[in-house]
Amino acid sequence: LINPFNVRTRSTSVYYLLEFIFFETGITITRKGKSEIIAHIEQVSKKYHLDPNLIKIVVDVESKYNELAISRSGAMGLMQLMPLTFQDMGYDRPFDYRQNIEAGIKYLSIQIKSFKDLNLALSAYNAGPGTVMALQAIPDFPETKNYVKNILGRYDLAKKNYATEDIVSLDD
Repeated sequence: LINPFNVRTRSTSVYYLLEFIFFETGITITRKGKSEIIAHIEQVSKKYHLDPNLIKIVVDVESKYNELAISRSGAMGLMQLMPLTFQDMGYDRPFDYRQNIEAGIKYLSIQIKSFKDLNLALSAYNAGPGTVMALQAIPDFPETKNYVKNILGRYDLAKKNYATEDIVSLDD
């Protein structure tokens, strides 16, 4: 049936979207071009010492570069952060592509530093760090297993195709 937590969380996400549309941008919605989003990803990735190719893949998997995306569970924006997670990262406008990218990269970098394993960090990003911390493994959730497999498969291919020099550092 309907999970009241997801309804409340999704309602919060929709509220943020409507607030952003009406009070920040007006009735007309102008969405950013993919090249502008990618340029910001590359800038913020350097700040957090993450490979921008990894972040581009996460954004593509999470939202297909749709900065106004809301998931059925209430995750918001390009990097599909839950409202409380977004606020915990210190931001207040989840549909502002700059804030969403900054918050998402910051959150992923926290998971990488915490777990020191990209598989577990991506699992925590998708399923929540509490679940991954308790198991010290990828949770047995089909969505999370597919998520990690999809991102890492695409990331490995990107590293082979582009011979990236600045790969994610688990020691930073």
